[in-house]
Order: sequence, then structure tokens, then C-alpha cells
Amino acid sequence: MFRCANPVTPEGGAKDITPPEVLECDPPNNSIRFSSPDIHITFNEFIALKSSGSEIFISPPLSEKPDYKLRGKTVIVDFEDTLTSNTTYIISFGTSISDITEGNALKDFKYVLSTGDYIDSLMISGVVINAFDNSPAATVYAVLYTNSFDTIPFDSLPYLVPPLYITQTNEQGEFTFQNLRKDKYKLMVLDDKSGDFIYNMPEERIAFSDSLIQPWWVPVIIPDSTVQDSIQDSIQENIPVIDTLVHISLGMRMFDEVDSTLEITSSELLMNNLFRIIFNYSPRNPVITPLNIDTTLAWCMEEFSLNRDTILLFTTIEIPDTLILEIRDGPDVLDTLILAPTKMAQDKRGKKKEEEEKPQPLTCSWNSRGTFNYRKSPLTGTLSYPVSEYDLSGFQLISEGDTTTPSVKFSDPLMRRFEVTSAWKEATSYKLLIPDSAFISYNALSNDTIIHSFKTFNQRDFGNLLINLNIDENPGSYIIQVLTEKGKVVEEKFTNESGQIKFAFIVPAKYTIKAILDSNLNKRWDTGDYLNKIQPEFIFLFPKIIEIRGNWDVEEEWKL
Repeated sequence: MFRCANPVTPEGGAKDITPPEVLECDPPNNSIRFSSPDIHITFNEFIALKSSGSEIFISPPLSEKPDYKLRGKTVIVDFEDTLTSNTTYIISFGTSISDITEGNALKDFKYVLSTGDYIDSLMISGVVINAFDNSPAATVYAVLYTNSFDTIPFDSLPYLVPPLYITQTNEQGEFTFQNLRKDKYKLMVLDDKSGDFIYNMPEERIAFSDSLIQPWWVPVIIPDSTVQDSIQDSIQENIPVIDTLVHISLGMRMFDEVDSTLEITSSELLMNNLFRIIFNYSPRNPVITPLNIDTTLAWCMEEFSLNRDTILLFTTIEIPDTLILEIRDGPDVLDTLILAPTKMAQDKRGKKKEEEEKPQPLTCSWNSRGTFNYRKSPLTGTLSYPVSEYDLSGFQLISEGDTTTPSVKFSDPLMRRFEVTSAWKEATSYKLLIPDSAFISYNALSNDTIIHSFKTFNQRDFGNLLINLNIDENPGSYIIQVLTEKGKVVEEKFTNESGQIKFAFIVPAKYTIKAILDSNLNKRWDTGDYLNKIQPEFIFLFPKIIEIRGNWDVEEEWKL
């Protein structure tokens, strides 16, 4: 008649976090003299099966992939192709099998069979890291090839044929090949985005071993007692044997190859008579030739970016409505560009010249934004166009009621950049006054009066980092970089000997330290090149995060 309890929804028990378990395989896993047309693998619960793409793969590969079907709690593998005699096959299910309730995946389940009298029992294991930052390369494919093609060069196999054996790395970048036959293998790692297990550069990353790998033998238990010990002993002859407690791991470093085809990625008009051409990497010897104007005239001035992959072109003569440029790198023609030299020529409405906007004044940008750290670099201004005439005598530097005349000089051949130096005071506000028409560009533009306000830094607001570097065991030329937590390079220095390296006046924050072994002495990190057998340059990461505080010195020991 009366309720004496508070009714609630049943909790349903603890959440299921257990993956499916294999109850039975027919024929049994690790079968020898295999001749069945199919395999039945039964689990302890109803499962979901992902059989598309590269979720499941068989090694060695078959011309016709097996058909994977699901019937209740059983996975059925139907072979559409004839299995080769005296061969061990491994079907790797990866994470394709999971329960249907919570999606708990059965990881790294393998079904092994042999059409011969024994199961191959050799192995290769290793770990893959990303060459640029030493992070684990997870869920990429380690692959093996043998020199079994008479018409295909061995080094070309990854471009043309699928590998003989395939396995996938785990979250730590680790991989293991088991049940390998006695042979010497080319070991590679592919970030296979297309699902064909073919190396499609430059979209896919790669890693490769410098030499052929001979697998080692680890004792295995063969469930079928009909296998004679003499057969198993015969295949172990002249094979490295290791104890199962010993872990041999081959190190692989994965990288993106640079596309060897030099291309123009973009070209545009930035301002009237100023073009920008960007390449996918630095050209060796670029030559830019106009095809519709007199090439005997000095028609432009060129300015390269720091890494020489971008060119600014300042045209210096009257240009027709369109400018046709042929771009070469040595003897090769890269492209032919058709560009409009002015904003008016780009206007599809066809405005008359007198209706065009008035010419903009010569403008200036600065390397100091708010706070100027004069200990790091001089105060630098960059003008929008190169200068042909100038008067530097009118520069005035105003601070705390005093007015002085700073020292000013140009720092580039085109006279676009100038440096301002003075007896700077710490934590002081300044105003730099540049009078009207102090600069006149080659195309007759002049500057309006420029007032640049800034404040010099306070040394107590910055910290110093001192690295006592020891490279005695790994000598060479190194690039030592200070990076933000997001990986942006704050500062770098170069050294080829042990000793103290000081990074002064660093903004308080948390940083990481990277060392690059600069093998080719070009003062930058270089990736690898598979066909030329060039590995990416080695990097070393300092094992902990460094926190810089204002008015503090942080000193660390680092042995490479």
C-alpha cells in the first residue's frame, strides 16, 4: 500500500572495458600443413569487424585479398587466392576487432599458419621516432622487402611493389615482425596514406635502414607435436639466437623528403611595381627574364629572403599593362608568369589613370614592437621601396626632455633597411623623429613625417640561460636552439666544441632546448633522401623543460 524506498534507475554494473577474447580457431592458430579454404575464429561475445582499407593485412601478400566476413561471434576468413607451398603466413588484425557494446578493441591479434612442415620463427623488432623532434611515430607501417625481383632494382621496390611483410607501430613507435623466414631484408617505415603500401613521395613520410637486416631467432612453442625437432633445428643454423628476455630494438628515424622538383608556389603584385615570387624551396641560380620588354635595360632590382626561397622584384622602368616573365633555374625553365605591374592594370573595371588613387607615401616598418631590446640587435627600420636619395641629418631622438642626433646607416645593398644606434639607456621611453622627405625612393615616393615611439627593455625583466655543453663523446658541429613550448625557435647559436653557451636576456617563460648535429655545415636541419641514402640529421633534446625567470640565471649541464 505504501512505498518505503526511493525508486532509482538501476546502475547496470561496472562499465565493460575488456576486449573480446578468442575462444576457438578452426583450423587452430599456428597450424602447419595448412590446406583449408577458410578460417573460423570464434570469440566470447558479439563483435564488430572493420575489414576495409588497411585495417587487416596478410604477410606475405596475396594477389587476391582474403574475404573477411562476420557471422555472429565468429570471423570467417575466405581465401580467394591459392596459398604458396612451404610458406608461413601472418594475418594481422590490428585493431579491427572490437565488442559491439563499448567498442573495446582487441589489439595486435595475429593468426599464423604454415603451408609447410614448420612455422618460421625469426623476428625483427625496432622503434620509430620522428626525426625532427624525436617523438614516437605511432600507427605507421614497418615493412620488409627481399631481393626477389630480377627486373626491378632493389632500391626501387618501395616505389613499385607492396612489401613482403607488414606490421604497424604502437603508440610508443615500437614494432615487431614475427614468424619471418631466413633471409636478408630491406627494412623501411611508411606513413601509408593511400592504403596501397607503395611509397608515394612527397606526401608520405619514410624511414629506412642503412643496411640489410638479418632476423634473429627466438624460441617459440609449436602446438603440433608432429613437427620434428630436426626440421626446426635445421632452419636455425647460422641465425643469430637471443634469449627471450633480451630486447633487441632497431632505431628508425622517420622524415618527410623534400620534393626535388623546384616549383613556383605563388606570385603576386604587392604594391605598384613590386612583385613577390615564392618557390617551394631555395633555387640554385634563378634567372628572371622579361619576354615583352627590352632586356638590355636594367628593368628591376631583386631582393632575396633570408633562406632565399622568396624574391622581391622592384621594377625600375615603364612596364606595359602586362609583364611576361620567364623563370629559370640554371638551364631549366620553371614557369612563365603573366603579371600586371600596377593596381590599375589589375582592375577589371578599367578605371582611367587619372581616377586611380593617389600614390601612397614611402612607409617604414620596425623590428621593435613596444619594447626594444638593444642588447639583441640594433633598432632597424625597413622602407617600402629602395631609396635613391636621402638626408639622414634631420633624425632626432627624444628622451626624458633631451634631444640627440643618433647614428644612422643603411645595412643592405638596395638601401631599404637602415640601423639607428645611440647610447641607449635601460627602461627608458624614446621617440625617434624622421622628418618629411628624408627618404626619396627610386620611383619618386617620399616619406611623410615619421614618429616611432618605443621603450628600451629593463634587464631585470629578463633571464639568462647558460648551457654547459659536453660533446666529447659525439664531436661535430652543432646548432643549439632555444624553443618555446610550441616549438618556435627563439634563438640559436653554433658550436663545434665543448664549453658554456650563453643565451642572454630571454623573456621569462618555459622553453625546450634542441641540439642539431649539422653534418653538412649549412647551419640548418636537413631532412633525409632515400634514393641517395642520406639519413636526416640527428637531433638531441634536453631531457627537461627549462623555466626562465626575470633577473635570474639558469645554468644546466648537458652531455650529448
